[in-house]
Amino acid sequence: MASKRILIMPGSQRRHSYNRRLAENVGELLKPDFDVDFLDPRLVEIPLFNQDLETDDDALRPVKALYRRFCLADGFVVLTPEYNGSFTPYLKNTVDWVSRLPHIPGAAECSNPFFGKPLLLGCATSGWSGGMLGLQSTRNLFAYLGCWVGPEQLSIVHAVDAWREDGGLIDEDYRQYMASVLKRFGARVEGIQAPST
Repeated sequence: MASKRILIMPGSQRRHSYNRRLAENVGELLKPDFDVDFLDPRLVEIPLFNQDLETDDDALRPVKALYRRFCLADGFVVLTPEYNGSFTPYLKNTVDWVSRLPHIPGAAECSNPFFGKPLLLGCATSGWSGGMLGLQSTRNLFAYLGCWVGPEQLSIVHAVDAWREDGGLIDEDYRQYMASVLKRFGARVEGIQAPST
């Protein structure tokens, strides 16, 4: 039987983003058991959402390619910094396009690429709050879209000191905690029935 696919989405486009590092750690822990699709924000070149572009084939081409990756995923991991108590413009723009595509005649492959799929949230931040306000906003967004948003989440505080030079987490206890959270999340992904499209 084919492995389930998990799409990992860092919410920051910054080259040295803490959330990208966290996403890479998550991917390493998931890869033995899942087909991991790492959505590199630096390679996502889609326009700012604008309904006037819905008839523009050039604008829709990269959106459709991105949308297909969401359709193929059995679960999602979203790791995003907190911007003014909410999520990033990049994350919002991506979700706006992906959620809109089913409403554009002839553009969609599945009815709702989010509905019923498990989602795990996380945030790595240089501050002390762990991005709690931003994670709540992100939780509301994906729950609205129909995702099953898990009760657990990953938060790394004072992220500037969280990683070794080789990219591994300094705190081994937290790495083990991450592994346990991901094991429970993975069990949820393994148990889902993909919605009919």
